[in-house]
Amino acid sequence: MIKFFSPKKVNDLRVDVHSHLIPGIDDGVKSIDESVKILRELSKIGIQKVVTTPHIAHEFYSNTPKIIREGLNEIQRAIEKEGISLTIEAAAEYYIDREFLRKVNNSEELLTFGDKNILVETPFINKPHFFEEAIFLLTSNGYKPVLAHPERYDFIQNDPDYLIKLKQLGVLFQVTASSFMGYYSKAAKRVAEKMLQNKLIDFLGSDIHRMSHCETFIRFRQSNKYRKCLQLNLLNDQLLS
Repeated sequence: MIKFFSPKKVNDLRVDVHSHLIPGIDDGVKSIDESVKILRELSKIGIQKVVTTPHIAHEFYSNTPKIIREGLNEIQRAIEKEGISLTIEAAAEYYIDREFLRKVNNSEELLTFGDKNILVETPFINKPHFFEEAIFLLTSNGYKPVLAHPERYDFIQNDPDYLIKLKQLGVLFQVTASSFMGYYSKAAKRVAEKMLQNKLIDFLGSDIHRMSHCETFIRFRQSNKYRKCLQLNLLNDQLLS
């Protein structure tokens, strides 16, 4: 007797690790109402935990753990009042510059998620000449650097093999879901797809700044690319425990 087997069912991701949902402190949402609307939509599609990650960049967004926690508390009160069954926590998206290196060297508090995962970003055109120094410094201090949206950097688009070197240095990669939808550029989509093909993606993130990003994220979760991403050993849902 011939038996037919259906493909293994892969559950949806339940944790998002990159967004800008604390209003008024960076280039993300503008109001608590906007945050609540986005979180309600994320809850509807099965997201159980959001790690929101405001920018911390010395020359642009001088946020501190205190500022971020105060904003987080306001959102938590708002979604509890609205009865939204979703957990929201906060880390940060750190811009790698000399001020960031100073913070690490001085053992200042850095906002992380999971087991000392720290989300970092660089300029989009040229990587800092001390980028690898920063990675070494982080790993030496017990942090796990997670590079936000590597597919969107020009220096990686021009040299995708650099991803392998970064992986060897201990860097984890967080790809933005909407890159697969061509939201940013054809080059970003191409690199995201190459990273998927080569199993280089550790985290998927929405990088939601506004409702239109949320809508794109929801469309992505209905796509074939999303189903292919679910076949990877993504680390998102390890953050539920």
